[in-house]
Amino acid sequence: MRWNSLILGTFLFIGPFTSCQGQNGNTGYDLQGSINGIQNGTIKLLSNNEDDRTSKTIDSTKVTNGHFRLKGKIPTAEMVSVVIEPGNWSFQIFLENKPLTVTVDTTGSTYFDYTAYGMSKGAIIKKFTESGSQNFDDWQKYQKDPGQNKYDPVIADLGKKIQTTKDVDEQYRYRDQLDSVSKLLNTWKVIYVKNYIEKNPSSVAGAYMLRDLYTWYSDMPFKDMQMMTSAFTGEAKQSHYYSSLEDILAKRKAVMPGSIAPDFTLLKKDSSAFTLSSTRGKYMMIDFWASWCHPCRKAIPHWKEVYTKYHDKGFDIVSVSDDSRWKDWFKAMDQEKMPWTQVCDEFPVKNMPARIGSLYMTTYIPFYVLLDKEGRVILYTADENQIDDKLKEIFKS
Repeated sequence: MRWNSLILGTFLFIGPFTSCQGQNGNTGYDLQGSINGIQNGTIKLLSNNEDDRTSKTIDSTKVTNGHFRLKGKIPTAEMVSVVIEPGNWSFQIFLENKPLTVTVDTTGSTYFDYTAYGMSKGAIIKKFTESGSQNFDDWQKYQKDPGQNKYDPVIADLGKKIQTTKDVDEQYRYRDQLDSVSKLLNTWKVIYVKNYIEKNPSSVAGAYMLRDLYTWYSDMPFKDMQMMTSAFTGEAKQSHYYSSLEDILAKRKAVMPGSIAPDFTLLKKDSSAFTLSSTRGKYMMIDFWASWCHPCRKAIPHWKEVYTKYHDKGFDIVSVSDDSRWKDWFKAMDQEKMPWTQVCDEFPVKNMPARIGSLYMTTYIPFYVLLDKEGRVILYTADENQIDDKLKEIFKS
């Protein structure tokens, strides 16, 4: 069972408010809307960056008597967050350079409060429509397809069991089941998105579908992702979703077997520096783990056996902790007494994954990268059995 360290839920990160009046002109967007439940306030459009989880305001105006109108121009169509204040009400639409109409009803909204984690509180609006956008229509058709939604009851049931079960091992058994269901869902999504892109290669909705799919399916087969990305044309290829996909592919390629592993320097417990490239001449396993990761901790006795068996033959391990609090890392190391090198990852950007974990595209843990004596990647996997088999082959044991 793997623990996803990137996404444990759906959070909306709201950027700073910036007043920005839209441009007039027939070549841009003309967004008109009505809101049931909010008579007066302020409405703003946020452009979301999926790569660094930031948002920026691209337009705003007043809501008067439940109505608003925004006019301006954007480079390409994109999915934007619509945020209404006061109350931090939000929903998402496709913004395009054409006339658009939205109708909003605040009844039945889902409320959230993440202030305990230093974030915001507000409400996700469930009842809204958008007309005038083919991208939005195609996205909604994808979201509401019975082939996708048939998994919802099972996922909801397993999620509830995980939340209410106090036994940690039982929780992870349910997580294993959830992983199995998620694999079925992701397989369905890949087929749907692939077919959509083949028929609509210039659609920004297709680029958005694929970028959104990667968020939830980070170990999507590289060839599938590369093939779908290379198929985009026209406006889809001009969108920031396409640029994001190209960047992801480049980073994934950099850690594929045969590539020289990206070098890094991190601090050890005594604050001295460890640099990966200093280990050349040995077979190295990078172990991505954390003190709070139950399956990571359960795997440690096995890696102690492996280390004892192969260390004198030229094998070593460096564990890279995903702990943001060093006191938790220290406590776990004192308890586990791992004899190999221990370093802690860094979190230079708030609300973003760790620096080296991101460099190695490890969106869940435990995760392992096995390197040869020259620092080339041999294996890039979450499966410890693959590591065991390869070490047996290398050391003929």
